[in-house]
Amino acid sequence: MSLHFQPNNEYSKLDEHTAMSIRFLSNTKYPQLPLDIIESSVTQNGGRVNGEFGGLKLTSAFQPIFSITHRRPVGYEGLLRAFEPNGTAVSPLEVFRSAHTESDVILLDRLCRNLHIRNFLSEADETSWIFINVSPQVIVNGKHYGAYFSDLLQRYGIPPHRVVVEILEDEIHDEALLADAVGYYKELGCLVAIDDFGAGHSNFERIWRITPDIVKLDRSVITQAAQNRTVARVLPNLVNLIHESGSLALIEGVETENEALIAMDSGIDFVQGFYFGKPSEKLFPIETADVRITELCGKFKTYSDDLEAHQQRELVHYVKAFKQSANIIQAGASLEQACAGFLSQERAERCFMLNQEGLQLGKNLVSYSRASERDPRFLPVSNAEGANWSRRHYFRRAVSNPGEVQTTRPYLSVAEANMCITLSIAIQVNDETRVFCCDLDWLGT
Repeated sequence: MSLHFQPNNEYSKLDEHTAMSIRFLSNTKYPQLPLDIIESSVTQNGGRVNGEFGGLKLTSAFQPIFSITHRRPVGYEGLLRAFEPNGTAVSPLEVFRSAHTESDVILLDRLCRNLHIRNFLSEADETSWIFINVSPQVIVNGKHYGAYFSDLLQRYGIPPHRVVVEILEDEIHDEALLADAVGYYKELGCLVAIDDFGAGHSNFERIWRITPDIVKLDRSVITQAAQNRTVARVLPNLVNLIHESGSLALIEGVETENEALIAMDSGIDFVQGFYFGKPSEKLFPIETADVRITELCGKFKTYSDDLEAHQQRELVHYVKAFKQSANIIQAGASLEQACAGFLSQERAERCFMLNQEGLQLGKNLVSYSRASERDPRFLPVSNAEGANWSRRHYFRRAVSNPGEVQTTRPYLSVAEANMCITLSIAIQVNDETRVFCCDLDWLGT
């Protein structure tokens, strides 16, 4: 497809000199595509604007982006909707595939941004964000086609701080170009979001380098978290790492109540998906949003309480047996004698003793039933005698709260590279402080 401008009534009134200039510019290697030329493909119908590209009618839909904390949409992503003359819908992917040349892609991308900005302003309040996708080709080559985006914002009076520019960084391999693009939009005053993080070859090195304002986690992340407890368990740590990198976190593709609850449990800032609101020409009503989020928060409390109660039910008899073993040690029994009964229980993996400096005294006592199942690949780390565990929270908390059993969250044990929970308690043995510990297998719980 070659560039083809459809002049509207405004352009039919252009003088011959201007019309000749446009034709000349469109025949150069990099045809200039300023705001006026882009808007020659735009028509206004009532309060909305539509575009035309390759015989297709283009318009905007907006999907709400919710802040669960604020219980309302705080932004809307502008999404392309395209139709053939007979009204048949055409997917956005097919529309962009029909743009065969680089200049066509630039034209189509600029046209979409024009529609989204103008249609958003006709509907929105005075504070919400508009999230706008920018094609990777625009990031790489857009500068050759003349100024555009700053002119668009200025013409329609939208403050740059209300615009979130979404960049699909995985498709941009030139680090300098990516950094320049992010810097350009930030210098304008816009926010920058990295889109589809967690898919393809996304990595934190780029997050640390370009410091986006928002990181949008790809929909595959929440889908996998709903299907795999290990992923769900890791998700809060991923969100926390994004936060510590200086960015807010958004999960997209949330389609079910279970996915919404998992997203809430992760500490995510923003959510987007069919569960919260489908794309529509009209912006999502605030009143409906408040009711929906309030209901979800009530369900989340039950969900969170149930998770906590489930873990406590699983742990209660282990904690009791562990405390009994600690009492037996304080009464003068050896570690082997005190742990014999405890290590016969289903989830018990190993027991070990630390001194007041966090150094392990002796080897691990391993569950009899699990001794034959030990993975030989991890033999180099199986002998922990003399190991320094002073960095571990279970050691520090036990020392700070002597006589009280401490329980960790599930984590990956270095001893066997499996998920476990550690119980610990600071006790007195021969007038010296010791920290008695045990690991429980927590895989699949």
